[in-house]
Amino acid sequence: MNTLAPLRTIAPQSFRSAYRQVPGPVAVVLTRTETGTVVGITCTSATSLSADPAMATFSVDVKTSFLGSLEATRVFSVNYLAADRVDVARAFARGGDDLARIAHLIVSDPITSIPTLGSGTVAVLQCELDATLRCGDHDLVTGAIVRSRYHGDETALVYSGGAYGAFLARSY
Repeated sequence: MNTLAPLRTIAPQSFRSAYRQVPGPVAVVLTRTETGTVVGITCTSATSLSADPAMATFSVDVKTSFLGSLEATRVFSVNYLAADRVDVARAFARGGDDLARIAHLIVSDPITSIPTLGSGTVAVLQCELDATLRCGDHDLVTGAIVRSRYHGDETALVYSGGAYGAFLARSY
C-alpha cells in the first residue's frame, strides 16, 4: 500500500525558468494542410526516440492548428537548423509575413513528397505519424523515420537562456 501523499507539480513559471537553462536543438517541423499548404512550427523538443525501429518525437502546443494538419496528412519532417538559420527559426515561430520571406527554402522530397527545408539544416528526418498523446498543455507526437539526410560539416543551432547560439563540438 502506498502511503505517500501525491506530489504536486511546480508552477508553469518555475518550469519555464528551469528549462530555459537547458540547451536544446532548434528544429522546424513541417507538414501540409489537407489543401496542400505547407505549415510548420519551431520547436526545441524534437529528439530521437528509438533506433530500431527508427523513430523521432516532438511536442506541440494543443492550441495550435498544426496538429490537425498533421493528423490529416500523417507525414512530417523534422528539420534541425544550422547555426546561421536563426531567421528560419524566428519565421516559423512568428508566422505571417516572416514565413513568406523564407518560403523559397521549402522543397518537396522527390520520393516521399514530404515537405522539408532544402538548405540550412544539419539533419532532416522525414516521418510517418505513429501516435499522439495528450500531455498537459502539449501533445507528444511520435513518428517512424522513413528517410533522412544530414550534413556533418554544419554547426547546429541551439536555444538556451532565451537566446539562440551555436553548438561547437570539442574533444576532451
